[in-house]
Amino acid sequence: MRQWKYKKENGKQVWKELEKAIAYNSRDRIFSDWLDLILNSLLALTDNLGRENFIEKLKQNKLDGKYNERYLEVVKKYGEGETGSRPIDYLVNAWVLLVNETQEKQQDILGDIYQEMITFGQGGQVFTPNHITDLMTKMAGVKNVEKVNDPCCGSGRFLISAAKENPDCKLCGGDIDEVCAKMAIINMWLFNLNSEIKHTNSLTGEVYKIWRTLKEGWIYEILPQMQN
Repeated sequence: MRQWKYKKENGKQVWKELEKAIAYNSRDRIFSDWLDLILNSLLALTDNLGRENFIEKLKQNKLDGKYNERYLEVVKKYGEGETGSRPIDYLVNAWVLLVNETQEKQQDILGDIYQEMITFGQGGQVFTPNHITDLMTKMAGVKNVEKVNDPCCGSGRFLISAAKENPDCKLCGGDIDEVCAKMAIINMWLFNLNSEIKHTNSLTGEVYKIWRTLKEGWIYEILPQMQN
């Protein structure tokens, strides 16, 4: 069996934690479940906000609702073993490290991990380097626009770069790959941006899922309108 070594500096510590969980599932399944764990935990917080005894429920890890149920489904898959060395512990550790590194470096760490250790660039899953997207948004001149749209957004790099140029613009993105769309919306939350990200076929106009983030740190799932 071929052994793959993580070469990039970005995301190296995050990957070390994810790698510990690979013994319990395939790398692509681990990564997908990790995204679901992150996304549904964030959605559950928003969903429970304003409900009675929210703070107490949060402290006791007793949030409710459909997003919390989805979150717990992932937890159950990886929750066996001794606390501190369970697969779920590695996934949570990876999330904490991702938050810290993204805030520190202000780069798309999540996309780097995905390319480096999940797709290996296969199937066209190669994202434009961060410094190139920064340059391209400067050249495009987004400082005075109200909306920036990327219909094939990948992990959201162009949108992140656009926000550096114009923090007040509305960011819109979509991708036919659901994993990419989930990475993009998680990145929008990590960078504290106003955005709308769709899991969509941008060529046909079909929309499967929609998520929105607000700068205040909240994230929402919006039901797409029925297609004719």
